[in-house]
Amino acid sequence: MSILRIQTAKVFEPLLASARYKGAFGGRGSGKSHFFGELLVETCQAERGTLAVCIREAQRTLAQSSKRLIESKISSLGLGHGFKLFSDKIATPGDGLIIFRGMQGYTFKAVITVIVTGAVGAVWLGVKVMLGK
Repeated sequence: MSILRIQTAKVFEPLLASARYKGAFGGRGSGKSHFFGELLVETCQAERGTLAVCIREAQRTLAQSSKRLIESKISSLGLGHGFKLFSDKIATPGDGLIIFRGMQGYTFKAVITVIVTGAVGAVWLGVKVMLGK
């Protein structure tokens, strides 16, 4: 098995340490989505069967989701052979799955429940300003 080598900006290096929860904030163009996209792809590759959900506050369609970014990370890392791209989800190695959802119809409490119960192995929560009640 080959080793995946991903260059990481110094500002994100502390997020490479093992932790149950990881988060970052900053302005547009600060690299957060690219870092977490690569981290999610790396996690799915290393921990086969990972179930993940990418939730975005302002997402109304898949075009507004992080799906295209994650697909580009899979391609740029040369991992296309292990992932299967569908129109609405991404199958990951070991029968894992990444799904994409918008916050519409979900409360903050419902999202936190998914995270805390460990119903999925990874949650990417993209929030613009502040989650609704």
